[in-house]
Amino acid sequence: MASLLSLKAGSRFWSGKIMLDRWDMLLMAIAAFHVFLAPYTKVEESFNVQAIHDILYHRHHLEKYDHFEFPGVVPRTFIGALIVSLLSSPFVAAINLIKLPKLYALLIARLILGGIVLSGLHLFRLQVRLKFGQQVSNLFAIMIALQFHLLFYCSRPLPNIFALAVVNLAYAFWMSGLPSATLKCLVFAMAVFRCDIVLLICPIGLHFLLTSYIMERCKVLCNYSSFEHRLTLSRL
Repeated sequence: MASLLSLKAGSRFWSGKIMLDRWDMLLMAIAAFHVFLAPYTKVEESFNVQAIHDILYHRHHLEKYDHFEFPGVVPRTFIGALIVSLLSSPFVAAINLIKLPKLYALLIARLILGGIVLSGLHLFRLQVRLKFGQQVSNLFAIMIALQFHLLFYCSRPLPNIFALAVVNLAYAFWMSGLPSATLKCLVFAMAVFRCDIVLLICPIGLHFLLTSYIMERCKVLCNYSSFEHRLTLSRL
């Protein structure tokens, strides 16, 4: 029964249109505007920026990677930088052919990262639309567009932002009623990018636990009521 419900929820998750709408285009345009308005990065982004650079330009020559000479005091992951680099590599190869400066590679990588984060947000907003209606989904997009913080930072290669991309997907799974996929996304984001995502896992996991417990209790009560009803009818 649980697997059947999960299958139905999964089909419902992908039942909406995956194509971007005008609100997605607006959010991406604003995020791109921030990229070109403030193209340079700050010191907190230096690790992932350098990692993306080394993957794109040094490739398999690991001895040239800056991380071996300057590993930093805290162990960090290359997974986020590797995903962005793989998606950016065709565009970076094109700008290298026409001899453009490396700054354009940075812009491409940031645009790709922003696209990843906003794609997850699109799936989240799609579930908002399916659950609460088109008007609420539109208002959600307007709220995102009017605030500065999210669209400015969604293209910045910080551990928080890589984690945000996965958390957006987890929220979409959560609203679609897929507890296993939700918790897998959150655990992955916690283990790889940000350990403080445990603060999200606890309440969401508790929600799944309580709702499953309540559903089981309702089933027991329904079965008991049905049994009593049948027993009464059998006595007549």
